[in-house]
Amino acid sequence: MTTAVERNKALVLEAMTALFRSHDPLAVERLYAPGYIQHNPAIPQGRDALAQLVAQLPPAVFYEPGLMIAEGDFVAIHGRIRGWAPATQIVVDIFRIENGRLAEHWDVLQDEASTETSRSGLAMFSPDEGERQKSRESEATTETVDYDRLMKANLFTVFSERNEERRRLAIRELYAEDAELHEPHASVRGHAAISDAVGRLLANLPGDLIFAADGPAIGHNGVARLNWRSTAHSDPDAVTGTDVARFAGGRIVSLHVFLDPPTPSIELF
Repeated sequence: MTTAVERNKALVLEAMTALFRSHDPLAVERLYAPGYIQHNPAIPQGRDALAQLVAQLPPAVFYEPGLMIAEGDFVAIHGRIRGWAPATQIVVDIFRIENGRLAEHWDVLQDEASTETSRSGLAMFSPDEGERQKSRESEATTETVDYDRLMKANLFTVFSERNEERRRLAIRELYAEDAELHEPHASVRGHAAISDAVGRLLANLPGDLIFAADGPAIGHNGVARLNWRSTAHSDPDAVTGTDVARFAGGRIVSLHVFLDPPTPSIELF
């Protein structure tokens, strides 16, 4: 499962290539919100007007995506478009995403200047800038992560913490904003929902019960696992299990909790 920012970037990339490379007007209804707001002064308001524009695009219109920047509900994409105007243009499109669809759009366009006419001597757009960005992001995800520290911190400061305020602070420190928690019988997303789920779990357990690591966490390439067990003086029968977490940017983006089946009792005759 990708993060919300990754999903938003994928949505924008799909929309820009579907409309301005494949010239597919049917993609508008699928990818754009019904109340779509258009800030380009040359294009009428609304989703229907955009679909009509795409249906009438000449075959020469071709879009090349480049760098992308995303934060929260906003995504900006740098690209080059040919056939839209007499000269090839460099464009920055900015979108606001709402409920998984493109809800609002701004853009800035500029005629492309060659490296020969540019005072900086640099290109305004490079066809491989998007791929180079992906490569850098991929390298960043392989940076050293202290899986053992983070997984144990999650066990001690989140799943063993009965104080709601302290638990929420720990979750904000350890989890991505739209992180997901998958337990055997339920799944939740977001900091508040994760804290509430843990609180409900602890409310049904003995008051002196905590969770302890059963050995070190082991991880690589953004995924780690940690074996754990419960400890409580009032309940000597330990529950054991395994946490499997996926990380991005040094934070947990998804956590799957696995419970071991109870050990069958042995009766002596």
